[in-house]
Amino acid sequence: MNKIINLAKLITTIKLSLVFVLSVFVQTSLFAQGGKDLFKTNCAACHSIGSNKLVGPGMEGINEKRSREWLLKWTKNSAELIASGDKDAVAIFEEFSKIPMPAQALSDEQLNQIFDYLANPNAETAVKTETATKTEGVSEEVLLGEKVFKANCAACHSIGDNKIVGPGLKGINDKRKFEWLVKWIQNSPELIASGDADAKAIFEEFNKSPMPPQPVSEADIKAILAYIQNPPSDKKEAAAEEVAVSETSSTDSKSVMITLGVIIVILAGLVLLLNKARVSIAKAAADKEGVAYSGPVSFADACKYTISKNSGLVALVVIVLFFGGLVKVMNNANTIGVHTGYKPEQPIKFSHKVHAGDNKIDCNYCHSSARHSKISGIPSLNVCMNCHKYVDGSSGKTFTYNGQEYSMVDEIKKIYSALDYDPSSQKFGDNPQPVKWIKVHNLPDHVFYSHQQHVTVGGQKCQTCHGPVEEMDVVEQYSPLTMKWCIECHKTTGVMKDGNGYYEEMHARMTDKYKEKWLGDGKLTVEEIGGWECAKCHY
Repeated sequence: MNKIINLAKLITTIKLSLVFVLSVFVQTSLFAQGGKDLFKTNCAACHSIGSNKLVGPGMEGINEKRSREWLLKWTKNSAELIASGDKDAVAIFEEFSKIPMPAQALSDEQLNQIFDYLANPNAETAVKTETATKTEGVSEEVLLGEKVFKANCAACHSIGDNKIVGPGLKGINDKRKFEWLVKWIQNSPELIASGDADAKAIFEEFNKSPMPPQPVSEADIKAILAYIQNPPSDKKEAAAEEVAVSETSSTDSKSVMITLGVIIVILAGLVLLLNKARVSIAKAAADKEGVAYSGPVSFADACKYTISKNSGLVALVVIVLFFGGLVKVMNNANTIGVHTGYKPEQPIKFSHKVHAGDNKIDCNYCHSSARHSKISGIPSLNVCMNCHKYVDGSSGKTFTYNGQEYSMVDEIKKIYSALDYDPSSQKFGDNPQPVKWIKVHNLPDHVFYSHQQHVTVGGQKCQTCHGPVEEMDVVEQYSPLTMKWCIECHKTTGVMKDGNGYYEEMHARMTDKYKEKWLGDGKLTVEEIGGWECAKCHY
């Protein structure tokens, strides 16, 4: 009889344990982060997933370069690994101006998730779609022509009928013979000098500016003309991949929720079966003793009964859940006013990936005031026109913006409209309108921040705070921009002191004692020059 009673108590304990484990599992699942999210939150401000350097090196191929054990040690505490005399750690320390990587408060499991993501960045989002959509029904000659045209011709000509620097090329196959076009493209000055009437007429029409000779073969020219006559569909592989990423991400999220729902149903069913078994055993024990069973029957009654008999265990569970919930509340409170990941769509779909990434345009070319002002400034549309007076997108180019594909010519027309510019006459009107750009990065009003002080005096790259902007089509807030984040950066980041005239007078007045104290390690941090004083950032 005692064995039966003990078995019933054991079943009850198992049920409570399952309920507790289930609650913890649900909470943990809801707050879990994958390797991509962990990388974005903790690493992306200083590292890219490619080979290009930001503040630190690019992470492409990092799993092949270093062992996982070494990577975990380095990420958790690089300073400790350097102090141990590890050759690789010391070499990296020297390469990056003796600036150690800040220690990351992440578990081994989280770090492994990050490095697994870096080993295959596309695995968490999507498998690349095939490019058949773009090339289906399009000859290899046309595809070659598109490539050669964009490399050699698109800066001056469109495949439509609008002028850029030179005339639009729509219908050129019907206007000129192939032999004439070959001579003109390969050496127009020679054709003009020969007295050819058509060549001389074009020369006169375009203010006696000859077309530069092009280093292309007859086969290339034939391919270009085939492309102009029959350009392929505007649909691009990049857009297909972005759609696949979005769809796969949505599917993955649904799969996780379905799996979680199935687990909950199974566990709930198991609890009910165990409760039924407990009641049957208890009734059998009571019948054997010749008494009526008066214990709890339903699961709810069993929970009440168990709680009343196990007040100490219940108190422990309540305390654990209370403080666990309190920690989550505090963590969530720390995110109030933190807009990491905020990326509004702009009125003109300007892609930083196209400009800063693909075309390697320096950030300071457009945001020129960042070097001599508190603010980086919104580029004037006149800066855009330095290029887009000639590059009007009529070559048929498209680009990806927030997962969708857009025509470049449509967005450039918005610039023309805002400036009241007529591309056909190349004249500006008298009714320009401002573009209502949406601000992305916003500090509280009581915080002082100067771009000049960071970019020019400190020698910091834009990516230090803004992340890999050259990889973004829609710019988003990458860093949290919290006080803690700024203080940690000021504690670990060395300012550019060599050849920087800003610090010459400061160092000249510094006594030997403080030179040894502050400059002895070869690095001068913002903290060491008073960057932690409250008045530095708060008026």
